[in-house]
Amino acid sequence: MHTLGATFMPPGSHAGGLRYHGMAPMVSHVKELGLMEARAYHQTECFAAAVQFARAEGIVPAPESSHAVKGAIDEALRCKAEGKSETILFNLSGHGHFDMQAYTDFFAGKLKDNTYAEADLQAALAELPKVG
Repeated sequence: MHTLGATFMPPGSHAGGLRYHGMAPMVSHVKELGLMEARAYHQTECFAAAVQFARAEGIVPAPESSHAVKGAIDEALRCKAEGKSETILFNLSGHGHFDMQAYTDFFAGKLKDNTYAEADLQAALAELPKVG
């Protein structure tokens, strides 16, 4: 399992489900095999992508899902720029009907992007047990 350890606490965000310190073992394994890559985005760019998606598809994504939407849009734009036709698959894991306050805050400019301090990341990683 890829993890930053139970002592690592990232700054608050509206995508609370993404604040967990680890990644599921199966997802970690798929990444280790090189079948997927991990990306990190700030929440405001993800909410902007979610709004674009909602206007096009009529589905308001949950804040956690907005990160996948942002990744899919980035991939589509990359393909367009490269003149490639590729299949892009992403997981829309939930709707944002219970998260409308987060969207209200986004439109009001109240959401802030937090950056993880490299020193905090390294400190958390240093506390992890060594495994073979």
